[in-house]
Amino acid sequence: MRIIGAAWVVLMMAAMCVAQMPPHPQMGGADSHGGMQGGQGVVASSRDNFGMECGIMDSSAQSALRIMRSAGGEWSEAVAGKHLGPSDNAVARVWHERNWMVDMHEAPGAGMTSIHTGQMCFDPQGHITRMIDRYMEMAKCGCMRYTSLLFATDGRVTRRERRFVNASTGSEIEAPTTAGEFPEIWGFRRLEQLPFYSLVKK
Repeated sequence: MRIIGAAWVVLMMAAMCVAQMPPHPQMGGADSHGGMQGGQGVVASSRDNFGMECGIMDSSAQSALRIMRSAGGEWSEAVAGKHLGPSDNAVARVWHERNWMVDMHEAPGAGMTSIHTGQMCFDPQGHITRMIDRYMEMAKCGCMRYTSLLFATDGRVTRRERRFVNASTGSEIEAPTTAGEFPEIWGFRRLEQLPFYSLVKK
């Protein structure tokens, strides 16, 4: 399936860029399989690595359910012949084996100068187990907020990592003065809280 349109290109280019950020030195190094040493790190450097941590064996783009959101807030499955229009402002991909993996990309502001992405893993019962949230703001700070979380089965956060990086160089920076204007990280804690859950559960 081919999905075209300026919005899709911007969203997916941003997704590719932020997904390739190197792991933070304090979060462990990469092992020979591209994951984290000892399984202790909460940062995954790619969709495949995050998929492995989530228990998804086939994280190829072809195996995902593709979903998009219109400017009016309506979510629909991206099927063959249905293209993302210039006013559509969010896309998501969902993988389901035993666990669920969700890859979400949103352009919340006008002009697509900001991108909010999230990688989420849910267990078979629909409880979130891990999440990586990235918010990139190009107009005001040219930077990205990077947050990763691990969760207990009751939804409590058991580990949190946060840092800010220069979007061009990937170098870590101090929190910008505009950080207070950034949106909250994704708040989904159960699979059914996803705004497109009705498309996923069928």
